Amino acid sequence: VGDDCRQDVLALQVIALLRDIFEAVGINLYLYPYGVLPTGPERGIIEVVPNTRSRSQMGETTDGGLLEIFQQDYGPVGSSSFETARQNFIVSSAGYAVASLLLQPKDRHNGNLLFDNVGRLVHIDFGFILETSPGGNMRFESAHFKLSHEMTQLLDPSGVMKSDTWNQFLRLCVKGYLAARRHMEGIITTVALMLDSGLPCFSRGDPIGNLRKRFHPEMSEREAANFMIHVCKDAYNKWTTAGYDLIQYVQQGIE
Repeated sequence: VGDDCRQDVLALQVIALLRDIFEAVGINLYLYPYGVLPTGPERGIIEVVPNTRSRSQMGETTDGGLLEIFQQDYGPVGSSSFETARQNFIVSSAGYAVASLLLQPKDRHNGNLLFDNVGRLVHIDFGFILETSPGGNMRFESAHFKLSHEMTQLLDPSGVMKSDTWNQFLRLCVKGYLAARRHMEGIITTVALMLDSGLPCFSRGDPIGNLRKRFHPEMSEREAANFMIHVCKDAYNKWTTAGYDLIQYVQQGIE
């Protein structure tokens, strides 16, 4: 109660569409479009994502970062169980990187990031998407998707964007973005159908025009691939990402 669940439905429809696109072309990217059913103004039923904890909940039981938590849960770095969990984190992080670039979800604090029991990342709560952001649209979260320091520690053990796992993450992001571009019109139409709904995400700016721009239809595939690589490098441990987490901890107590 208290949220317009229709906006979550819109975001999750796009996420489900992306999941189907990835599956159709055989790209190993993970997305979890959980169910949301609006039942009235600012109320609805939201499916529980099974076998998950939020990153904030994980922070209540340990002072370590994701790398330490993964080692506690799955064994030492290099063990088969740890590396399987790392792979699950990579394919889910890449899936949500593509979805986040297109949908621009904000308010990505650690209460809105879930991790399931095999290491996969799941984003929840799409109260701020497209042109809207918290704090009267301050747009403090300037990266296209959240890639905090502790996330890069798992994705890129080298710390300088030279690891095999980091290169795998980049390749998956590029493949997912290029696949999404081929279905640009269908994705844009899915969003545009809700233009007259009065949802907050359509309340300012040019949400459809800017969504189209994020697909960069004027670019060749090689140029689009380079754009996606730039997006990933720009998000890498960006200071505004850490700053937003700090604000949420101070104001809301979110670990």
